[in-house]
Amino acid sequence: MAIRSTIEKHTINWLKRQDTDGLLNKNISIQRKEVWDHEKKSNLIISVLLDIPIESLLFEETDEGSHNVLDGKQRTLTLCSFIEDGFPLSEKIRVKEIDGIILKGMRFSMLPEVMRNRILEYELSIAVLRALDTEERTTVFFMRNQAVSLTKMDLSIVMLGEHAMDILYDLCNHNFMLSKVKLTAPARRKHDDLRVILQYLMLCKRPEAGFSGTEIMNLCDDIKNGEIKIDREEIIKVLDYLDAALEEKRQYLKKIHVPIVLYVAQAAVQKKITPEDFQVRIDKFFLALPDDPEYVAACTSGSAKRSNVQFRVRGMMQILNSKK
Repeated sequence: MAIRSTIEKHTINWLKRQDTDGLLNKNISIQRKEVWDHEKKSNLIISVLLDIPIESLLFEETDEGSHNVLDGKQRTLTLCSFIEDGFPLSEKIRVKEIDGIILKGMRFSMLPEVMRNRILEYELSIAVLRALDTEERTTVFFMRNQAVSLTKMDLSIVMLGEHAMDILYDLCNHNFMLSKVKLTAPARRKHDDLRVILQYLMLCKRPEAGFSGTEIMNLCDDIKNGEIKIDREEIIKVLDYLDAALEEKRQYLKKIHVPIVLYVAQAAVQKKITPEDFQVRIDKFFLALPDDPEYVAACTSGSAKRSNVQFRVRGMMQILNSKK
């Protein structure tokens, strides 16, 4: 497999025109969601204003003449958004003043014309690859990011491949995951919703395992290789069941508990326990939880360890044998 590429020079103004014309796909499955905070975005703009070189972008040219953003999504989003007045410069920017202009709180339209032009005419280095197949795209993304601080979850996503990611993102958009599970917007951007689904799959496919980063990565690798199948319809059935059972958001539906709640709900479906009955049982379990110091301890330090995960599974599974 030989990856062919060319290095092109384009201005930020060109990048913005491509985005406006719908010729930039910034949402391929293996890419991370928007994760940069306000300060980091602002400092990128300051780097441009100071003419500091920024790392090259990596695009894939499609057969239709558009581009997939393989590396540089955060920079691309930030640059295009700022030009659209999408955010003001943070008060925490590293450099507060340039050419006598106080920059904090300034939007693009508020900058002097000379500064606006400096941004628009800033030249980006872009490595453009020929159209790739799924395997090549995944390999390029993985190898390109070996030198940066991707989390094991980020690397797991790469290992999954695009087809599996499309299925998992669809599951993350189920009403139960969006409306009932207690996850903040920043947590979702860091893929905590995806982590919950993968941990649930871990329990289904490897019931004796834990939730360590390495175990999740191995699971994802096996999904990509076809050794493990994602049964989308069965998972949706469990999500529908919980959505019906828990009509309102519960305080206990946190990322530490949800994978096991999903696993226990799957067993409840198999035992033909009604959603109403399950709701009573699971509410009762979590109401009594503060009185169980061992379970609480298994949810804190080292919660991803196999022994702690298995302890929590055994504890919650007991609700299926109890009376209402």
